[in-house]
Amino acid sequence: MTDSCLLQHCMNGMGLSGISYVIVDEAHERSLNTDLLLALIKRKLLERSDLRLIIMSATADASTLANYFFDCATFSLTGRSFPVEVKYFPSVSSEPFSNTISKSLCSNFASYVSEVVKMVARIHKTEEDGAILAFLTSQMEVEWACENFNDPSAVVLPMHGKLSCVEQSRVFKNYPGKRKVIFCTNVAETSLTISGVKYVVDSGMVKESRFEPGNGMNVLKVNWITQSSAKQRAGRAGRTEPGKCYRLYSENDFDSMEKHQEPEIRKVHLGTAVLRILTLGVKNVHEFEFVDAPSTRAIDTAIKNLVYLGAVVHQDDGFELTDTGRYLVKLGIEPRLGKIILDSFSCGLRKEGLVLAAVMANANSIFCRVGSNEEKYKADCLRVPFCHRNGDLFTLLSVYKKWEEINESRNKWCWENSINAKSMRRCHETVTELENCLQHELNVIVPSYWLWDLVEPTLHDKALRRIILASLSENIAMYSGYDRLGYQVALTGQNVQLHPSSSLLIYGEKPNWVVFADILSIPNEYLVCVTAVNFDDLCTIQPPMFDVQLMVSRKLQMKVIGGVGNCLLRRLCGKSNQNLHRIISHIQNAFTDDRISIDIDFVSSEIQIFATENDVEKVSFILTEALECEAKWLRDECHEKCLFPGRPGTSPAVALFGSGAEIKHLELEKHFLTVEISHQNARELDDKELLSMVDQCVSGVANYHKFAGIGAEGIDTSKWGKITFLSPQFAANAVDLLNAVEFHGSALKVLP
Repeated sequence: MTDSCLLQHCMNGMGLSGISYVIVDEAHERSLNTDLLLALIKRKLLERSDLRLIIMSATADASTLANYFFDCATFSLTGRSFPVEVKYFPSVSSEPFSNTISKSLCSNFASYVSEVVKMVARIHKTEEDGAILAFLTSQMEVEWACENFNDPSAVVLPMHGKLSCVEQSRVFKNYPGKRKVIFCTNVAETSLTISGVKYVVDSGMVKESRFEPGNGMNVLKVNWITQSSAKQRAGRAGRTEPGKCYRLYSENDFDSMEKHQEPEIRKVHLGTAVLRILTLGVKNVHEFEFVDAPSTRAIDTAIKNLVYLGAVVHQDDGFELTDTGRYLVKLGIEPRLGKIILDSFSCGLRKEGLVLAAVMANANSIFCRVGSNEEKYKADCLRVPFCHRNGDLFTLLSVYKKWEEINESRNKWCWENSINAKSMRRCHETVTELENCLQHELNVIVPSYWLWDLVEPTLHDKALRRIILASLSENIAMYSGYDRLGYQVALTGQNVQLHPSSSLLIYGEKPNWVVFADILSIPNEYLVCVTAVNFDDLCTIQPPMFDVQLMVSRKLQMKVIGGVGNCLLRRLCGKSNQNLHRIISHIQNAFTDDRISIDIDFVSSEIQIFATENDVEKVSFILTEALECEAKWLRDECHEKCLFPGRPGTSPAVALFGSGAEIKHLELEKHFLTVEISHQNARELDDKELLSMVDQCVSGVANYHKFAGIGAEGIDTSKWGKITFLSPQFAANAVDLLNAVEFHGSALKVLP
């Protein structure tokens, strides 16, 4: 029996009557269900003197568990595994054979990925026969490693969670005459014995998902593994014979790792946990006796979500379950998925609601996208016919509906359409389990037929959109009006892009309003499981969770200034776009809106302004003034040329050439046209701001030259550069009017 089954058994009021011994195995995994089950059993131990609990694990934190269970006794038993020699290699690049792997394409991955491949190559060339198991962190890393380790005397195999059962089974086969090399994620870390593995390569890294209660985001990051995980990985080499483990980090790195894996209850959304704790009669969840207590903020976030779902209500001394909450507990699934099921009943869409909850629970693994770039492109193309205009959850409904219509050879159909057959079976099992639960617990029969049509839009589409919205009402986002910002999340204000795999992108549309299941950070932030909703749908959320009209007023509008020459556009942008960035920063500060942006399209010779409806005309006016200023400087721009060398002791004749080699000024006398500008903080001055100030005080700026060595060692850092004017009179006026003028806290020094 799984920990989930036993926990649900207790939640349904059956308790542990008739049970005298409970054995909890693999306790080091510390799943959410395991921790809740241990807390429940502890309560029962105080009530029943005849009840016994045995906790088993190879790497669990025994002292923590012993202290939690009344300082109980602990026993250590020596296993039968073979000895494993552990070697530390913090730098593989300095080792022999490190250059046998091509360095091409490495830039897309962290250095440890190529280090793993290099170490595998070293082992293959120098060690005796035996399979090699190498640990990486993701499907993409595993696939890259398989593609870049090439040796005719080895069979290279991937191992990760998104492979089909047939593909996964290949790692258990023997390949006579060839060494088996397996690149894997941490799915191969525990509870898995692969015959013939004699060598393990441990990158020391793992990719973990963590829920951040502060922003409601599921963050997927690569972190160091724990010491217990490192020991588990090393143990894979000693299952059937003595082996070796090559750790691609130092012994000091190992000593600095956390000893044990952080329990799941500190890393996930606690909605399910809070419901189950309230079912036990605990009204104040903060006072519940956890094995390892989650943060106060995580508990409060879960309670707030359950209140929105109508599952709990606040009472004087804490929280209590509503009828909806009790139904959700009986269903035994994530609260928002249970909410979808319950709401679908009122619309007569029982079948659709059940399937929707099942596919949403498995959303990240239904479509297969593995193999070479060509195979991934093919998978993307096969996905297109399933995509639905209403979004990702409707797309998954389409997949399940078509899969269910296949009476024979469903695995073949999945293969032909790049669908994960294992995930589809898991969805089907979830649907069956929920059907049985509804029939026995709530006396609800789910029909076998569908009302929703995946081709023709009907009122059922509207109903399903509103059902999804009701369960994900905290996760509403509005299109910002600017592609680079994506969508603005209503409750947090953060701007997030749709995930590249979203069905909505297939249609090239940007719905004004969407609701999403999660925010995924990998490390870029994306909305996943996105559904388009209408403005009218938002009115069904009562009470309103945010000011819809305020959000609408904050949406960015686009205004285009066209017909601008490329030369003027380049002047507006400045070197490395520095001038454009200065203008944008100035405007953002002036309007206290860091979302305002300006894009330059050189192909269309136009400028695109993005600002709110109240600000877009004002921003356009400021930008037009900047353009006119740049155009004026461009018209007046001249280059100073010496016509011929002067006689000793005399100044040479100088000409100012404008566009088309037109002579703007010919200086045959000794009058100066150029002045030198100095300032105490010359290196910090904004060039265009200084020129604008000069142009406002003195007319006739022809050109300027900023000293290239400003700020360099041995250079006078107070010297900014030189400005050339169209006539000696303008230059003289500059000296008279600008010298000693205060600018940004210090006086300018202007000399001929």
